[in-house]
Amino acid sequence: MREFMICIFICKEFHWLAGNHLLFYPLIFVELQVIEVMSHPVTVFRTKETVGRIIDVLKSETHNGFPVVEDYDPFVEQSFQDEAESFGTYKGVILRSQLIVLLKMKAFEEHEDVQDVKSILNIKDFRDAYPRFIPIHQINISPHEREFTIDLQPYMNPGAYTVSHNSSFPRIFRLFRALGLRHLVVVNENNKVIGMVTRKDLARYRISSHFGNVQIDELYISQS
Repeated sequence: MREFMICIFICKEFHWLAGNHLLFYPLIFVELQVIEVMSHPVTVFRTKETVGRIIDVLKSETHNGFPVVEDYDPFVEQSFQDEAESFGTYKGVILRSQLIVLLKMKAFEEHEDVQDVKSILNIKDFRDAYPRFIPIHQINISPHEREFTIDLQPYMNPGAYTVSHNSSFPRIFRLFRALGLRHLVVVNENNKVIGMVTRKDLARYRISSHFGNVQIDELYISQS
């Protein structure tokens, strides 16, 4: 009898959790689209990016991954871009840990159009650094080196998962749950980056039910 009562208690607690977290009710969000959930604007890196900008971004943001794009100028105001709501043509994703290794190993060139084969790192260089990646503020880069360029194309993941801006929330939910994703790039019909979905974005939503009426609430999570 005691075991039976414990089982009943656990089931009741699980039911309460299910009524307060969206991950237990993905089908309720059929009409919720990814464009309503994603983070926007997006911080992206160009396929050939300056050392200085990479350092500045890593010091100011804590994201684990960044889209890599072409046809985008981060120093031009969005209102003057050809497509104000997009951030360049999607090419792949580069991880924060990879960028840390590239900076630490000084895998950059003074001239953008010159790529020294010796400066290209291999998989062993990244394995040796794992899992103790040093903090960005411990990497010493001279003012002159800030002007150098890193070609991110040999290191980015061109096959990282992306979703269309009109994808439904259940599809996003299934991808995160089945693949253990930490982030997902959102693109438009022209393969332009328009947003990112992270686990934190998913955690912003809660649902509640009162006498059969389901309510969706968006929580505001502190960035500190």
